[in-house]
Amino acid sequence: FDTPDGGTSTHYPQYFSNFFKGEQECPLGVIECCYTSSRKDAPLAGNAQMCALDMTNSASSNHIKARSFTVYDTQSSDDTYCSGFAYEKGSFGDSVKYNTLFHMAMMTNLFENGRVKNVPGAPMCGCVSQMPMIDNAACVKPIEGYIIDDTGTIRVDLSWEDCGDLKTYYNSLGERTDVEKYFVNSQIVGDGQCAAGAKSFLNDQMLVAI
Repeated sequence: FDTPDGGTSTHYPQYFSNFFKGEQECPLGVIECCYTSSRKDAPLAGNAQMCALDMTNSASSNHIKARSFTVYDTQSSDDTYCSGFAYEKGSFGDSVKYNTLFHMAMMTNLFENGRVKNVPGAPMCGCVSQMPMIDNAACVKPIEGYIIDDTGTIRVDLSWEDCGDLKTYYNSLGERTDVEKYFVNSQIVGDGQCAAGAKSFLNDQMLVAI
């Protein structure tokens, strides 16, 4: 986006709170989007179950000031679609993360597939720490490329490709620590693990499901 001096910036201002945790931009290196409806004639083709959400982490998006959380009693047949991308700090993927966000959220999810509506209490897109606990998310990653024109000018030629499921891809990143992977895996719990994840979430709140 443009800056006051006429240049561009790879960093969002902090009023885009869903891409910040404190002073850092998504320190775990995962940005995710989740949808619950479609503008297309056909119903939304879901790929995820919602498990739970700590709404305090996304208070600037949901405007709930009190400590709050919810557990979703969703089933595999419920319509939720999630996708995201991951990157290592200082990598090419880090540098173009907002290009990837635009490609994923605006081009692929909205324009091409008509996916709309956020999960209640969560931003539509944000750092993984602000998003719901889910069991799965699709994954996309940028491909670095360059073009040299007739004048010798070099420009970036970005493309993207599917990288399977987001949880597995994040776990494959060599520079992300075991602690970081633990937190991401607690947010994307894996197929069939939603009930167990929600139970663990409630236990963290000193509650037991009945």
